[in-house]
Order: sequence, then C-alpha cells, then structure tokens
Amino acid sequence: MKSRFILLLIVLIGSVSVKAGGGWVPKKGEGFFMLSHRVIAGSNFANSEAMFGRSPFAMVQTTNLYGEFGLGKRFGVVFYSPILTVSSQDAGVDVFGGTHVADSDFGLGDIDVAFKYQILDRKYKLSGSVLFGLNTGNHSTGEFGMLHLGDGEFNQMLRLDFSHGFKSFWWNLYGGFNSRTLDNSDEIHGGGELGWKKNKLSVLLKIDGKFSLFNGSRAESISPSIYSNNQEYLGVSPQLLYEFENHFGLMLETGFALHARNIIAAPSLSAGVFFNLKK
Repeated sequence: MKSRFILLLIVLIGSVSVKAGGGWVPKKGEGFFMLSHRVIAGSNFANSEAMFGRSPFAMVQTTNLYGEFGLGKRFGVVFYSPILTVSSQDAGVDVFGGTHVADSDFGLGDIDVAFKYQILDRKYKLSGSVLFGLNTGNHSTGEFGMLHLGDGEFNQMLRLDFSHGFKSFWWNLYGGFNSRTLDNSDEIHGGGELGWKKNKLSVLLKIDGKFSLFNGSRAESISPSIYSNNQEYLGVSPQLLYEFENHFGLMLETGFALHARNIIAAPSLSAGVFFNLKK
C-alpha cells in the first residue's frame, strides 16, 4: 500500500488554462478554441480513504473541445465538451477487496458551459463565472452498468479568478463553489497558475484542487474511474503551448498529484491543437 503523500500522476479534471483565461475575458469577437485528446491508463486507484493501491487495469480516453469567446464588453462564454469518452476496465480483484468485471463503452461526456464577466479591468484583473455542468454523459453504462462516461448529475459552480500580467509573465488565482444535485456532495475548487511566454512558446504551471464537503448520500464508485461522488485531488500540471504565425498552435500537458480520492491514479497525457482568434 502506498502512502497518500506519494507523488502520483493522475488526470486533472477541469478546463484548459491559457493566458486569455483566468481574470481575462476575450474581447468581443475574439476567442480561443482547442481540440485535444487525453489518456489515463494504469493499475492504481485512490480509494474513498485517499489510500493508493493496485487495481485491475483501467483506461479512460477523452476527446475534448474547449473554447472561450468574447460576447461583449467584459462578457464572454466558456465551454468544454468531451465529444467522445471511451472507458474500459479489466477483470480482477483490487487490493482493497473489490471485484471488477471486464467491460468497455464509449459515448458523449458531460458538457460544461460558463458565462464570464470581468469585474475589474485594471492593472489587476478580476472575473466572475457561473458554470453549468450538464448531465450529458451516461453514469451507468457498459454491459454491467459499472462504467461512467459522466458524473450523473447537473451542477452549478460560482468561480472567481484574480490575475496579473507583467512583461512575459502572468499569474492567476481562482476559487469556486460547486453545487451538485442528485445527492452528490458539494465541492470547493481552488488553485492557481503561473505562466511565461517567449515569442511563440508559452510555459504554464498549474495547481488545481477539488475537495468534497461530504454532504451527499450518493454511493461512491466501486470501479476505478474519473467520475465518482466525493472525488478529490490536489495536483500540479505543467503545460506547453506553441503558436504559429497563423494563430494555430499545439499543446502538450501532463499532471501530478499529492492528494487523490476516488479516482484512477495513473499516468495521464494530453495533446491538442488550438486556434487563437484575433481581430
């Protein structure tokens, strides 16, 4: 059994962070759009006690569409859609005594749509967002109904981003409260980002945390998953973006975590292409 304090690679669920995000809102008619693919696969799992141990091999792949677009002065929309989620697991018994059957399925994941307003637009930037998480991914799928393509509930999150940029650097801090339905526990979200840009290359280091309030009665997932009630993580995620002259670019990202609960604990990698829409 591994200690909960060992550094592990896990998938970090959330929106793609770029300089146009955070406390900044795109100008009207401008935006940022990305198509990416993320893979997490392995034989480790963080259980409901935040303890890490061996489990049957499991894999989740998601093809994601993300975008930010300015609708008006200080006002924009952000969307995130896993247009294809593929989930699979092998048969076996995990170190915690759980028995798993071999199964696989694919389909649409949960779509997030947020409306964002720039509250402060001076030397320091402050924005507020209202996010709606749509229940578009099947939470009970596969031949035996044990796989998840979404978290099986409709949620609403209020989020604040506080940012500042200077020369080639920028930073962002954020916090949010996620209200969830269907007896799922509410959540506190928080983290930050430090970025540096030189010519066409941007280097980002992100810290993302999600913590459950344990106020919901819905059962936690018994299979290795990235969708479960009372899921938690605290992770560090480096990201590289390279933008060409035509405003198209490439993205690479991975994630590391110091704390995890009810989630696959395995290497994850993301790669994508993006377009930075400018007037």
